[in-house]
Amino acid sequence: MQLCSAQTRNEPWHLVICGGILQDAQASQAEARVIGGLSRFFTDNLGIDRDAVDVVCDEQSLAFGPNTTACTRKSLEKTLAKIVSNTRNIEKFVFYYTGQANRAVSTLRLNVRGEDIIHDELVRWLGAVKAKQRLIVLDCPCAGLAIEDLADPNTIVICSARGDQYDSPRFSEYFVPALLQWESDKDTDGRLSLLEAFQTTSQELDAYYEQEKCYKSENALLEDDGDGVPSQQPWLFATSRKDGARAAQFYFRQILVGAPSQGQ
Repeated sequence: MQLCSAQTRNEPWHLVICGGILQDAQASQAEARVIGGLSRFFTDNLGIDRDAVDVVCDEQSLAFGPNTTACTRKSLEKTLAKIVSNTRNIEKFVFYYTGQANRAVSTLRLNVRGEDIIHDELVRWLGAVKAKQRLIVLDCPCAGLAIEDLADPNTIVICSARGDQYDSPRFSEYFVPALLQWESDKDTDGRLSLLEAFQTTSQELDAYYEQEKCYKSENALLEDDGDGVPSQQPWLFATSRKDGARAAQFYFRQILVGAPSQGQ
């Protein structure tokens, strides 16, 4: 499958990929695949300037390199503050966290080296970034705990697990490939929307847990109507009148060349 960008170079994006502290070598390999895959998708496939992509990850990660910043509470705050002070009007701003987290009563704590990042702080830092459209993805245990505080009419929030799900999710392992496969184009219009990528990911995760015959320890959530109450099946928004409408219009400006034509 070939991917062609459609006028993306003229559209201002900014992407921040944040990788948390790692449990083991296997987690490091998985995180490196996610961070590398996201970076390549946005720069190579969408044609986004590499200067508009910030990667902040743990020094022990296989994804850490000369163009990345060691992830700490202070370094992430500084990275986001720099965007606020230096960037012109941003059309689409994407923040993507992948890694470990834990729940302390009603607070989500993103596990980075040194002090954890409390989700209230993250909400404040991200809120200062002005953009026409914002996408925030939290791929970590208990991610859903932060949805209500992150919700905003201008923001689409995706969390890989509910607030009461403590196991490490597999969301990104399926979401990143979904951005590249023509099967994700559910309506076969040749464009890939965020909603279509989310639907593909959710359904493939369902199939994985069913095939493995194991307890499903993650339920991905999407919130895009600003009420702070997420949906597990936002692709049904036409009948549910809930989340999904804005995600359906969040396009990656991607033309899928070589996909089967409609009806085949």
